[in-house]
Amino acid sequence: MLVELKVSRNDAGQRAERYLRRRLAALSLDRLHALFRRKEIKLARKPIKRNHLLEEGDVLQVFGLRPEDVGTDVAEGRADAAASPDNTGPADRPGPAAPGHAGAAKSRLLGIPILHEDADLLVLDKPAGIAVHSGTGILDGDSVIEKVRAYLADDRQWDELFQPSLVHRLDKDTSGVLVIAKSGDCLRRLTEALRVGGFHKQYLALVEGVPNPPSGEISGLLQRVDSRSGGAKAEVSQDDGKWSVTRYKTLKDFGNFSLLGVIIETGRMHQIRAHLASQGHPLVGDPRYGSFDRNRAYRKSLGLKRTFLHAADLEIEMERPMAGNRSFPGKQGGKLVFHAPLPKDLAAALERVASLPAVRP
Repeated sequence: MLVELKVSRNDAGQRAERYLRRRLAALSLDRLHALFRRKEIKLARKPIKRNHLLEEGDVLQVFGLRPEDVGTDVAEGRADAAASPDNTGPADRPGPAAPGHAGAAKSRLLGIPILHEDADLLVLDKPAGIAVHSGTGILDGDSVIEKVRAYLADDRQWDELFQPSLVHRLDKDTSGVLVIAKSGDCLRRLTEALRVGGFHKQYLALVEGVPNPPSGEISGLLQRVDSRSGGAKAEVSQDDGKWSVTRYKTLKDFGNFSLLGVIIETGRMHQIRAHLASQGHPLVGDPRYGSFDRNRAYRKSLGLKRTFLHAADLEIEMERPMAGNRSFPGKQGGKLVFHAPLPKDLAAALERVASLPAVRP
């Protein structure tokens, strides 16, 4: 039995063995390896090896299969129909926006502002109050990644294996730049960039008091805490935890408050919040690391209903080119730069802070 499988854009960049293990889920690993050894798996009529990297549009020919080795959909030839050039989704769906110019109509369709979208990458300006992934207390369909997958569903072929995925995360009440990979190759490249320090994030944080010195570095072990009562989930430790580094710079000194630019060199849970609180400068409005009474006062005086933390800027350095012929702006390496403006609620709170008398301790 012969089965032909056409590789979609979102499944490109995978090794042939991994793709076939997922695409032909009923086929045992031993049987798959035997097909490779017998040169029964071919591309353009030539046998390929297990580690061959697939590209968009490749048509794999898998010979020697039994009916029980494949699912009903593949056996009936639906994979070829799904991969046909005419199967492009609804004609009225808006096309990808040019870099940095995502249309307002697409943002309304998703329900989240879009900073950038191309064939491989989606960059959002995540609002506060939305969790990036599902979990306890999150209604089905309400997380960012669920909304994104629903938004992109019409652009996907029915048999695609890859699902759009978060490259990094933001806390539910943190707003700002959030990157989502639309293809497997994009996810691998960006995950690699993140691993080797190619992600440079700058946050804007309003804190209580004025740090001394005005610019500096907070480093040390940060330990996870099992807290289910609304308390801290991370704390600075002398003997346990993961090494964490946070750099800050005072952008504006208000006397009783300071606006900081914060760069994290490691991405630990609640790193910025825990580090700054450990220095006596908790984020304004932070319910876990700040004062309940002071936060209640901030709600009245500043109109601030959440933690003042915003992921304003993200630079991504790409070292390796993307696989295949794609529109991803970093496909030849280089730097990607994204910016999310300060949202209205934080901008309004900052204006009120500026209008208050500068009371110093």
